[in-house]
Amino acid sequence: MTLPYLIVGSLLFIIVLHHLLGQTAREGMPDREAALNRFRDILPDVPAAGAALSRDGLSALIDLGTANRFGLLLIMGRYATARVVGAESVTGWDLRDNVLILSLADFTAPSFRLSFADPAEAAHWRALFDALRNK
Repeated sequence: MTLPYLIVGSLLFIIVLHHLLGQTAREGMPDREAALNRFRDILPDVPAAGAALSRDGLSALIDLGTANRFGLLLIMGRYATARVVGAESVTGWDLRDNVLILSLADFTAPSFRLSFADPAEAAHWRALFDALRNK
């Protein structure tokens, strides 16, 4: 009976230690330039033209300057992941009240949600996704 307690106690200790060392802190992006820099750090060979940052600063859509590709930047705690998404990967999208819900054909990240702070940015991305849909 002590083995289950030892396992649970060890896991809890690791989780608490991980948190106390700051590994679970969320480091959001304060502005578009920070999002572009973070994207360029992760994918230095991909030219990034602009960024649309979410209200919470934890995600961004990256404009790559092409009509059939865009970038995604997601903050996960202290770390971030970036990817280039092509038109063939977008299975659906919905944009209502400046909130974009994007469905992807990738099992590792099947959906993406971004709340735009600026309605003009939402309109820009709506036009881009309409163009993707018509291709």
